[in-house]
Amino acid sequence: MAPQIASIQSFFQPETPSAQKTQKPAPQHHRPSDTGDGFSSSEIEAALHPALHKWQPRTTYNETDIGDLVPGPGCVALMGRIVNFHHIATPSKMPKAAQGCLKLTVKDDTGACSVKLWYAKVDYNLRLGLLVSIWTTHVSNAESSSLTVQDASLVTSIFPERDNSCYFLAQEQSDEGVMCKTPLGYRDGKQLDGLMTLKSFIEGGHELADGKILVCVKSIGGRKKFVTKKGQEAEKVDVNVFDDTADAKLTLWGPHCSSPAYWKTSYTVLLITRPGLYGDGRPLLSLTNNTHVDVDPCMTDAYWLRGHAQRLTKREHVNQPFPEGVFDVEEAAESELRIVFTLADIDEFVRAAPAERYVGYLSLTIVELNIYSLYQRNMLLCTECCGVPIFANAVTTKCKQCEKDLVLRINPRLVGLLIDETGAITCGKLVWSDDAWEQLLGRTAEDLAGSNLTLLKYLENRLLFLKLAVMFGWSEDVGKLCILRVTIV
Repeated sequence: MAPQIASIQSFFQPETPSAQKTQKPAPQHHRPSDTGDGFSSSEIEAALHPALHKWQPRTTYNETDIGDLVPGPGCVALMGRIVNFHHIATPSKMPKAAQGCLKLTVKDDTGACSVKLWYAKVDYNLRLGLLVSIWTTHVSNAESSSLTVQDASLVTSIFPERDNSCYFLAQEQSDEGVMCKTPLGYRDGKQLDGLMTLKSFIEGGHELADGKILVCVKSIGGRKKFVTKKGQEAEKVDVNVFDDTADAKLTLWGPHCSSPAYWKTSYTVLLITRPGLYGDGRPLLSLTNNTHVDVDPCMTDAYWLRGHAQRLTKREHVNQPFPEGVFDVEEAAESELRIVFTLADIDEFVRAAPAERYVGYLSLTIVELNIYSLYQRNMLLCTECCGVPIFANAVTTKCKQCEKDLVLRINPRLVGLLIDETGAITCGKLVWSDDAWEQLLGRTAEDLAGSNLTLLKYLENRLLFLKLAVMFGWSEDVGKLCILRVTIV
């Protein structure tokens, strides 16, 4: 047989020692799940979503308030809270090119500015109200041709992943919740310019160029993802907000959807400047490019609204007992200095200093009485026991739960609407003393319970639209106006 000619591949085969030729390879037991590239899940996540490198400044950065910024080159360090931000995608196939830009509006106690935060691979978890620090080397005026944000005429552009002279830091751990929370233009004891109630904003205040509303979070809906008509993925969250005059729905879109996860219902207060309004039925609020959202601002009205929301979550007593020993009625009655308030004055003073205790006089007119209707429903007097409201047309009754003898007081809803030239007090919002009831009705609770229907009708017609001189008292511990004495003018 003719010898076979060796192929060219045989000259490149590695030679193995004779000992290795005779040795059989050890059996290996592999499972399909054991195969991999040798990297852990944390290493893969760090490669796909890298964090910013540990930054060391190479020069001195001057810590500057936003209100003191001057356009031009210079190494400055800023600190403020995010009041608005938008995402602008700029996809590129270049390996070192930016994949998008986050346009932030950052505000401190002195002013606001725009920050263009470019990114390539780093994910910035931003939200409204987040405290951030920015190191930059240049600040410029906003371009007149671009869509600028009101109150933010200066802009800086940073790219921390490619430029070692700038940096962006989210103050997640060191934020104590007190820095950079004063609204722009706010002064203690004075009304913030442009601030209005939610009802006023809905009924026409949204037409103002610099309208502001102060609302509290009522409820937070779930994050909804859907596909638009153009085939793009979108996400939104509906947040129900309210104040003491009305409620509305605030819709957050896109990157703003992460913010409500850090809010608390009946506690978080939002100061929204220049919100958008749309919807024919229930009012719907939105955030526009010029909107500022201050989360839990440091202002007196915000503290009052939070306290109001907290009181609404508590169940009110059907007939709150009159606080004994809180007000010195005799001293107030004999005092030579007698201050006459209006309802608007009381509202202003209580909002400015809720912890102060007030005693004064009011001139009110009775617009509504419910004596006859409460008598027909057997609800002239009432109290509460074992968490159950108890009504009767008698002074004494027995609790059906614990069989305890109870003493009932006059139902505070007997007096309906009270008004003066500046405001009104709705039904059941006052705490009356026994002396005040007797001075108003001309009879005690026992006499009222024993009166016949004819007398009660006459009493209601006699008192309706009468003018009253009322001695009142306010204490934060009670939370309502207390009627100490009543004089029919």
